[in-house]
Amino acid sequence: MAKPGGSIRNLELVVWVGFGIALIGVLISLVGIFTGPAARTRPVEMSPYNTATSADDPAPLPTGPPGAVSLVKPAADYTLVIADPSVSQRFLFVLPDLLLAVIMSVIAGILLLVIRTFDQDDPFVPPNARRLSVIGVLLLSLNGIPVVEKLVLEGLLSGTPLKNMPIRSAENFYWALIVGLAALALAEVFRQGSKLRADTQGLV
Repeated sequence: MAKPGGSIRNLELVVWVGFGIALIGVLISLVGIFTGPAARTRPVEMSPYNTATSADDPAPLPTGPPGAVSLVKPAADYTLVIADPSVSQRFLFVLPDLLLAVIMSVIAGILLLVIRTFDQDDPFVPPNARRLSVIGVLLLSLNGIPVVEKLVLEGLLSGTPLKNMPIRSAENFYWALIVGLAALALAEVFRQGSKLRADTQGLV
């Protein structure tokens, strides 16, 4: 077995750190279901034009000479606050974060398996193609978390004066779409590489 290079060791260390952070995130989310502050907050977005009054409607954008620079306050950013939440409300609050932490920990664990094959100077093996495909699918699944959060928000607002407010998640995972597709493309590269290696060995 070849001795792992320094760059591979560093990469493995980085992934181990990410794996640990993801597991800590899972633990914090689980603990947060039963303990935590008396009030829970979560950033959300909503068009101010859909609120009951026009007092918070955004002012017209400032004007000025060409090239003038100014700052404006985001008009759609809000913070949802629940005072003294029940256990079920705490669970709904942490559910999107829990899903994210679980998916990222699984991705990090699979990536560690891929990196360990680099130590053997033999990364183009069929299992790695499958592992990268799983990673790609998991990354694409992150785009479903905002949908889950939307359902969570609807559940939290049900039966309250805010139940009909068009509140949505303040987070998006557009980056996961690009990275997920890249992982799937890389999986195909590994798949073709393993086939080429097998064909080459068959000629020897």
